[in-house]
Amino acid sequence: MEAIKRLEVEKLQTHPITVPADYTVSKVIGVLRDLESYEAFTFEEGKVGMVTIRDILRVSNPLSTKASTIVRYPARLSPATTVAKAARIMTDYRLRALPIVDGDELVGAITAKSIMETLAKSGSLNFKIKSLTSSSLIKLESSDLASKARNLMVDKRIDHLPISENHHIAGVVTSSQIVYLLAPKERVGSDSLGLEGQSNLNVQVKALMDTTPIHSPAEDDASKVLREMLRMGKTYSLITVLEMVEGIVTPRDFVKLLAEPEAKPEIPVYVVGLPDDPFEAEAAKSKFMNVIGRLKKAFPEIEEARSIIKTPESMMRKDRRRYEVDVAIKTPGGIVNFTHAGWELPSIYDELATRLKRMLTQKQKPSKRYLRPGYRSKRRR
Repeated sequence: MEAIKRLEVEKLQTHPITVPADYTVSKVIGVLRDLESYEAFTFEEGKVGMVTIRDILRVSNPLSTKASTIVRYPARLSPATTVAKAARIMTDYRLRALPIVDGDELVGAITAKSIMETLAKSGSLNFKIKSLTSSSLIKLESSDLASKARNLMVDKRIDHLPISENHHIAGVVTSSQIVYLLAPKERVGSDSLGLEGQSNLNVQVKALMDTTPIHSPAEDDASKVLREMLRMGKTYSLITVLEMVEGIVTPRDFVKLLAEPEAKPEIPVYVVGLPDDPFEAEAAKSKFMNVIGRLKKAFPEIEEARSIIKTPESMMRKDRRRYEVDVAIKTPGGIVNFTHAGWELPSIYDELATRLKRMLTQKQKPSKRYLRPGYRSKRRR
């Protein structure tokens, strides 16, 4: 497994699925459904964005909503990035893919599936699948509506829900199956754009569920379960104890095996006012932690770092928000403050890092005393 961690991501890269940012979400759903993909990338003006099934779950009107309003901007990997680093980012942000960029060109993507296939070929999973099993399992009844499943998936940030019928698991509903219901055919001039997709969620989940889920005993070898998931084209396996479903394993559990150790801050770091969107929140927090980590290496005297994220009230209900970020760095010589605003929190923190480094460097320089022209310093006898 260590050998896989050290591999460069270009060894595992696949062809990226791309869509124009001005596509309606309904069109994006069609692309994802046809290509059986969980995500698609946008690439415009050198910026690589991503739209995932989980992002689409939040959309109310897929016929009128543009992909550009829900696109996220994940970390860009270079072809030489290690699989361990990619797995760390995918685990932290709960992603199944990341873009690989060479210069200004989107050359590929590393996906959870390509990682799983590499793990399966290596045969290095010498442990029981129960060690990967999620500790809690959220279930639905077969009579529950698809709308309830959608709400649960959004609230809990999950993509799989086992369906119970007569006290037994009869199937599994995935986020992809829910999203496919949201994409009615586009109708020019319709007065009910988007409403048809919402009404489709009034069906019972038993009409959608996968009725042939994989069941794996908790004592099975992890490699065996992984190979079965790939062979069956499933993104989950239900884990059983004495034929009772006790947990579930998903691609994220396998990707996490390869993630490099999570970086621990050397000093207290605080972030207040993170966005409600979990993806944006994780991206902003991680970026700030990395920025402070780099500054701490250059300036060991830093004792503490704080950041406050503000969103003007006028921007609160808009799809795209402008943020104001305040950062305070505590040092023995006092507190260094800086403020910057922009549309993307990671970019704001990058700019703050550059300016804070400049300010801290200036504070380290010894002050010089200058005499006014015409005066000479007097030597004491």
